[in-house]
Amino acid sequence: MHLSGQTPLFRARNLEKYLGVESIYLKLEGSNPTGHKNDRIAEALARYALSRGYSKILIYGSEHYIKSVVYFAKHFGLECHIAFTNKRLISKQFKEDPLIQWTRINIDKIDDDIEWLEKYAYENEMFLLSEWEKKPFIRSLAIQEMMEETVARVNSPTDIWTQIKGGYTAKSIYHELMRSWIKGNIETMPSIHCGTSPKLDLDEEFIDTSRSQVQTISEKSLHDATKLLKKLENVTISPSEAYSIAAMLECKDLAPGTHIVFLNDGKSDISINEISKNKQLDIEHLVANTRKLLEPYHDSVEETTDAVMKAIQSGFIFTATRKDEIQGICIIVNMGFETFIPTYHLAYIGVKSGNAGRGVATELINRAVDKTDGKLSLHVDIPNKRAKKLYEKMGFVHCYDRMLYKG
Repeated sequence: MHLSGQTPLFRARNLEKYLGVESIYLKLEGSNPTGHKNDRIAEALARYALSRGYSKILIYGSEHYIKSVVYFAKHFGLECHIAFTNKRLISKQFKEDPLIQWTRINIDKIDDDIEWLEKYAYENEMFLLSEWEKKPFIRSLAIQEMMEETVARVNSPTDIWTQIKGGYTAKSIYHELMRSWIKGNIETMPSIHCGTSPKLDLDEEFIDTSRSQVQTISEKSLHDATKLLKKLENVTISPSEAYSIAAMLECKDLAPGTHIVFLNDGKSDISINEISKNKQLDIEHLVANTRKLLEPYHDSVEETTDAVMKAIQSGFIFTATRKDEIQGICIIVNMGFETFIPTYHLAYIGVKSGNAGRGVATELINRAVDKTDGKLSLHVDIPNKRAKKLYEKMGFVHCYDRMLYKG
């Protein structure tokens, strides 16, 4: 079970109207565990280190990269060592963590660091995870998975918008699109557009191998794009990660069709909260909200109350809220089994109308899977094809038909 990925694909309807485009989807990578696309790569690298038999890793990179790798390394029980130079201060965020050790290196140029770090890691039986030592194969697989998730939702995109620093993201997107096209999952190859810094010097080989159109973006355009996205869609993104959306906004002649925009740390205004341990819960209000959100598939008051009480006692309840108003709910009950059937059952999940394509159900299900460690089942009404399709994309499979005794 992956801890990262399956991020929301957000339908940006207000942005569509603003630009006069048929459809725009925002891939919100800020919904990953530490809030960045890096999490996909960090998880893949941590798993790879484990598969190679390592118990210790040496981490070197930016603060966010370190944060991401540490998160997954701890989850898999890897001992973390963070390398730093005299010119790089130790972040307070990691300084007091007893599970992290520090390694001072005496070289201040990144180009020279890698060789030194590789030698140090080898001598100390560590696996090196450097932000600038690419391990392109592993990174490419993580990015290709992001594109695969997207094509599963939108099977005929016309344009892809991303940002580039090292170039492996655009190449990986292109390779996954080519694979999907060869397999017949998409009818035509979309155009790939890359926003980048004027300081980045890209070679012709990159342009050729990724079939990308590259656009340099100014600092002002980044800040303008950030503000517009917040105003129109209530999606938050940092200016340093806004190259993809800025490139789209600066394009003078947007093609008709479906546009996909990858936002490395983009987040919606929806927050997911676990409320089952709140002693101040208003049970009647919670039951009424659950039944209302599940229309026309809701059960009786007695049945819903029974499930809610069971979830409070030994399960979980999650709500999706926007400005303190409930937009979705997820009720999970503990079935009491270890292996006979999944330990947990997703009794109810409902989303308020008007949230279609905004990733609310996806985020609730992701949280449910993470909380139950994937030991989860659910029931879906046979006529509800839309829900069944979503569950299948998120890893659920049809195992058997449920039959109830009615006398």
